[in-house]
Amino acid sequence: METFNLQTTQNVTLQYQIASVGDRILAAMLDFSFMAIYSILLAIIISVSPADLMGWLGALYVPILFYHLFFEIFFNGQSPGKMIMGIKVVKTDGSQLSVGACIIRWIFRILDVSLFFGGLAVLIIIINGNGQRLGDIAASTTVLKIPKSKEMQATSWMDVHHSYEPQFHQAELLTDNDVRIIREVLQVAAQKPKQPQTLELLKQTRDAVVKKTSIHADMPDRKFLYTIIKDYNAIHQRMMAETSHV
Repeated sequence: METFNLQTTQNVTLQYQIASVGDRILAAMLDFSFMAIYSILLAIIISVSPADLMGWLGALYVPILFYHLFFEIFFNGQSPGKMIMGIKVVKTDGSQLSVGACIIRWIFRILDVSLFFGGLAVLIIIINGNGQRLGDIAASTTVLKIPKSKEMQATSWMDVHHSYEPQFHQAELLTDNDVRIIREVLQVAAQKPKQPQTLELLKQTRDAVVKKTSIHADMPDRKFLYTIIKDYNAIHQRMMAETSHV
């Protein structure tokens, strides 16, 4: 199983599984099926439409050309096929996937996917070893396997009892994205709790939180991070409750 170390903007390194060639091929086949269904339905509509409307209806084939570009830009690196297969495009430096990177991948798709029926893309991915076809190399992206929602929380939300008193009020200095990353780290750590890499990951994450909040506490890293999430949610739930009564 090939893995990729992704460094977040908080300088926390997370290890993800690189999407397999099989996953990417199946995702591509699903996307092709969706485009084919769209084309067939459109062809049926055009065939029964008045002649003077055919030119306009023909323009509706244009979305097929921009299918991958549209979905990767507006759906955070995932086409419908990728969503079903649980994989997504990400920047290798951990930054937000940009429109420019999506455009570069889309342009190179003509060469390494469309022109060679995906053969060149598969060859480059196998040789490269980082889950990258030519478009990914040019755009500094890769495709990773995203853990299922049962395994990885995709939100910063945690339900906290109204009577809970936060221990660290500086937790409000964090952002939703910071807390999502902390939750993700704790989920990863729970899978391999005693490995040295896990302990180092927890320490890195704690150091990032301390740097941003100046919170210092005498408690284990795992408990500290869990408390930070709980405090963050308690503070924000209280703020929301106060706002609703205004």
